[in-house]
Amino acid sequence: MRDPKDTAKRFIEINHPECAGALLAGSCARGEATQTSDLDIIILYAGENQAYRESLLFEGWPVEAFVYTGEAYLKFFASDAERGIPSMPRMVSEAIVLKESPAVTKMKSGANSIFSAGPSPWNKQKIDHNRYMITNLVDDFVDKEVGGEAYFLANAIINDLAIFTLRTRQHWIGSGKWMFRELKSMDAALANQFEQSLAAFYQQHDKQAIVQLVDDCLDPYGGRLFEGYYVG
Repeated sequence: MRDPKDTAKRFIEINHPECAGALLAGSCARGEATQTSDLDIIILYAGENQAYRESLLFEGWPVEAFVYTGEAYLKFFASDAERGIPSMPRMVSEAIVLKESPAVTKMKSGANSIFSAGPSPWNKQKIDHNRYMITNLVDDFVDKEVGGEAYFLANAIINDLAIFTLRTRQHWIGSGKWMFRELKSMDAALANQFEQSLAAFYQQHDKQAIVQLVDDCLDPYGGRLFEGYYVG
């Protein structure tokens, strides 16, 4: 397997020779590249704020190019902090520098600050809304016979509860495997409880473990919520 960093450097030299800076991100930067990995390359230019993303092939490698002019990336940093999924801050924080510049240094510094600070905190209204939604899911789940609908409800409960637990502790969330990784990085014992509650339901059709997990996670914030919930 060819060295991804060398290939990424050639990509920059050939396709973006006048850029103000460049970084290699993703699995290749983390040393986790596989035969199916692509090159996630962040490219900076001076000028008025603009951004685009392009997918292409280079020397047999699939390339995802993220191109930012000026400080257009700041909008994506702010959006990630608001939604709680640190896609851009993580990419930049972990990235290997391909072409050094003050713009690259500034971008990495900003990403590191956002990534270490965590996402924007939830207010009480947001917490109560999510307590209410999870409560409704649990009520439906308890009433269903084991089968299709119950399986989908179990998945929805675990996903929404993971989001609730991570965000109320002002920790990043993720999508798919990243949700479990974030749980594990925050609290390994709690991540194991999430895993075991799903296993108990799928393998033994035991709903109680999921219901108990919900109560354990919601209790510090007032428990399940139905009566008195109001949205104006």
